[in-house]
Amino acid sequence: MTSKLSLYLHIPFCVKKCDYCAFYSLSGVTDDVKQEYFEALVRQLDFLETDREIQTIYLGGGTPPVLGVLRLCKLIEHIRTRFILSPDCEITVEVNPKTVDFNDLSALYISGANRLSVGVQSANDDILRSIGRIHSFSDAADCIRDAYRAGFKNVSADVIFALPSLTAETLKQTLELIMLTNVDHISAYSLQLEEGTPLYSRRGSLVLPDEECEEEQYELICDTLKSNRFSHYEVSSFAKPGFESRHNLNYWACGEYFGLGAGAHSFYKGKRFSTPQSVQDYISRSRISLLAPTDYDASPFQTDYDLYEESIMLGLRTSRGAVIPPEKRNAASRIASLGFGTFDGVTLRLNSKGFRVSNAVIAEILG
Repeated sequence: MTSKLSLYLHIPFCVKKCDYCAFYSLSGVTDDVKQEYFEALVRQLDFLETDREIQTIYLGGGTPPVLGVLRLCKLIEHIRTRFILSPDCEITVEVNPKTVDFNDLSALYISGANRLSVGVQSANDDILRSIGRIHSFSDAADCIRDAYRAGFKNVSADVIFALPSLTAETLKQTLELIMLTNVDHISAYSLQLEEGTPLYSRRGSLVLPDEECEEEQYELICDTLKSNRFSHYEVSSFAKPGFESRHNLNYWACGEYFGLGAGAHSFYKGKRFSTPQSVQDYISRSRISLLAPTDYDASPFQTDYDLYEESIMLGLRTSRGAVIPPEKRNAASRIASLGFGTFDGVTLRLNSKGFRVSNAVIAEILG
């Protein structure tokens, strides 16, 4: 383990839960509960040891601004006061375009946030409505413009493909319109119909792309972004040089991170563990100790072999690749020969085609 640590703060509040979302989040929460949750996060931060250098901070959700932008600013300022931050510490805040205005973004930037992740998802307003988003594409474009005006120089946009009724033409228009906003990072995710979501319950009436159509949409994203100077640096993300998400890269590199908040995950002091998905339980247990809200005690320590396997599994989901054990190098050579990446005799690096079948590749290498 290094002396550096990443922090993740989960803010599980939304104005309205999106129809496809299976992440832990709540809507309609009172301001009293939000204040109690904010105080619980501060308590937990005060329990955390201060001898580690914080290299990245990520406030995700949910929709973090629904906690209250002032509270978000106070959390960032508290972290900056209490901990030693790397000189280039990356501080990301996720936002829904409808939940912030220019003044909010200015306040976040002044507090120390230097990277914004904007949930755009599509440039087609009919599609946005069909999946339960509360914003229009115009709202998203205005949000990105306001972020740059507020001082942000690192803005990312999220896109979802394989959506109901999404055509290649509509997807290409989405990518082109997003690139016109001058973002330097785009994450693209395939729609997953998760049981228990409103979209899943309507699956029988949805016009969803078949596997071939989904593959064509994925290739369209890869080709379009690559032709516009975006590098496909990890399985779901594309960035212009120097704009890769360092927080996410720390995950892929098996780096340590501590997750605070209900539903957050951590890799800390040799264990992978999580916090139960209950705001009230988190608030209550946050008064006891740093690890009290988590299942740390019940989680096993990661063995050297566990970490070795994880380094391969996670590395193959990034452009840096993974060192392949000698007994699997013939398999790696064959995978590369099939056009899924490159293999130099030691390190296998998957390309965009390989990322699409990375689960199968990983299973073969680790099998």
